[in-house]
Amino acid sequence: MDLAGKKVVVTRRKKQAGEMADLLKAKGAIPILFPTIEILPPRDWGPVDKAIETIRSFHWVVFTSANGVEFFFHRIRSLGKDPKEELKGLKICAIGPATARALEREGLPPILVPKRFIAEEVLEALKAQGIRGCRILLPRAEIARDVLPKGLLQEGGLVEVVTTYRTVTPEIAEEDKKKVLDAHIYTFTSPSTAINFFSIMRDLPLQQSLAKGIVASIGPITTQALRGIGVKANVEAKEHTVAGLIRALEEF
Repeated sequence: MDLAGKKVVVTRRKKQAGEMADLLKAKGAIPILFPTIEILPPRDWGPVDKAIETIRSFHWVVFTSANGVEFFFHRIRSLGKDPKEELKGLKICAIGPATARALEREGLPPILVPKRFIAEEVLEALKAQGIRGCRILLPRAEIARDVLPKGLLQEGGLVEVVTTYRTVTPEIAEEDKKKVLDAHIYTFTSPSTAINFFSIMRDLPLQQSLAKGIVASIGPITTQALRGIGVKANVEAKEHTVAGLIRALEEF
């Protein structure tokens, strides 16, 4: 598909939408920024602070999103500590390249990044490392799939899950909602972006727009979330990244 002139709805968090918008513009597409998630700190930093105080007791720290990196490292700094010093010598795993880049910007490149960027692959990659008896810290979103922590526990890992951020649905003006009705492509980069988008748009005649347009998913977990709300993904990225999603659209 030639993306030139196509109106593409970008549902990512506002702070993270710039990269995708730039890639779309480079292809001649017209990005419509429509952030469906807003990210806030956890209601209680207590468990995170405790984990930071005892960080040297962990063998692995596993990050499943760039947001997890951002909020966890911000909290370390707010406690007057240096993240590079605190995590020095610990084994770090990242779910995919975007999370890995966030860690690299902090001067702490991960030693493990699975080939496919989903929780199931993170689990398999960690199992291959031998995690029985290892203490594993998992800083992540308030609401997340349990595949990884449950799987790690079953493999004999000692898992501690801490909430470093939570997602909420932002308020969007009616005129902004109407702008997406004539879009050609609707992109979703996480289950939350999909679920929140259709919740935000529930009072508008979206079905006709979807019938004429293309629904694009960044990967199988997001596709599953779409299916759960009765929406079929026309396109699913093979590489579960923003660049991979745009490439999948071009190949569609």
